[in-house]
Amino acid sequence: MKRQPLWRSTPPAIFPSILGLLGLGNGLRWLSGVWGYPVAAGDFLLGVAAALLLFFSLSYLAKLLARPGVLPEDLRAPPGQAGLAALALGYLVLAMGVLSKGQIAHWFWWIGVGLFLLLLLLIIKVQLKTPRAARSITPYALLPFTGLSAAAMAGFSLGYGLLSQIFVYAALLAFIWLGVRLGIKLVRNRPPAPLRPAYAGFLMSPSLLGLGFGQFGPEAVFVGFLALAWLIALLMLAGAGWMTKSGFSPVWGEIGFAVAIFFNLNIMAISKGYGFVADTGALAGALIGTPLILYITYKTLRMWMQRDLGKKTGAATA
Repeated sequence: MKRQPLWRSTPPAIFPSILGLLGLGNGLRWLSGVWGYPVAAGDFLLGVAAALLLFFSLSYLAKLLARPGVLPEDLRAPPGQAGLAALALGYLVLAMGVLSKGQIAHWFWWIGVGLFLLLLLLIIKVQLKTPRAARSITPYALLPFTGLSAAAMAGFSLGYGLLSQIFVYAALLAFIWLGVRLGIKLVRNRPPAPLRPAYAGFLMSPSLLGLGFGQFGPEAVFVGFLALAWLIALLMLAGAGWMTKSGFSPVWGEIGFAVAIFFNLNIMAISKGYGFVADTGALAGALIGTPLILYITYKTLRMWMQRDLGKKTGAATA
C-alpha cells in the first residue's frame, strides 16, 4: 500500500516548536549586541527556524488547497487553534529577526498580522458555534488571544507604532480575562498531566506584554510584567516535574516558546539598565532555553518524520 505524502497531514502541532526556535535565535542575536559576543549562533538558529517555518507553512498551504475543509477541522480543538496561531506568530517573530533586511521585514510583519487576525476571527467563530454547555477555557487559548502583542517587537521599528499599541492593549485585556478564569480553574481542579505543559502560556503572555510595553511605556508597567514573568518562571522551574509528568509531547513547544520570550524580555531589561536581575534572567534563559528548545524541536521533527505527529495530535488530512 502506497503511503500518503507527509504534506497531506501537516499538523498544526509542528509550529509551536518552530516558534520557540525563532525566539531563541532572535534572543541570541540580540544578546550578542548587548554582551558583545559573535552573532553566528543566533544567525544560524534563526536561519534554520526561518527555513522550517517557510517549509511547513507551504506544506500546510498545499494541504489546505488540496482540501479546504482541513482548516475548520484543525480549528475545532484548542491545540489546533494554538498551533495555527503559532504559525502566524512565527512571521511576527521573524520580522524582528530580519529588521536589517528592509522591505522583507514589512512583508513578514503584515503576513503575520493578517494571518493572526484571520485565524483569531475563525477561532472566535468556532467558539460561538459551540454550545455554551460544551465550551471550556483551556491554557491553549493564551496563544491565539494574547499572541498578537508580539507585533510590537518589530512593529515600532517598522513604523507601525499605533497599531502595535492597539494590539498590545487588546492582548492585555484578553490576558486579564483569561488569566482570572484559568487561575480559578487551576485552583479548583487539578489539570490532567498531558495538559500541564500548555500552562507555560502563563509565562509567555506577560513576557510578550512586557516586551510590548517596553517599547512604548509606561516603564512601570514594563517593570511589573518583568517581575510577574520572573515570578512565574521561578514557579515553572520549581514545578518542572509536575508540568512534564506525562513525558514528552508536542505541547512542550509552548514551554520552549515561553522560555524563549522570557529570555528576550530579560535582554530588553539589560538594554534598559536593570543590571544583575536582567543579566541573570538572560543567562538562565540562554543556558536552559538553548538545550531545551533544541531538544523539543528535534523530538517534534522526529515525530513528524515518523508520521506520528499528525496521528497523535489528531491533525486533519487532505
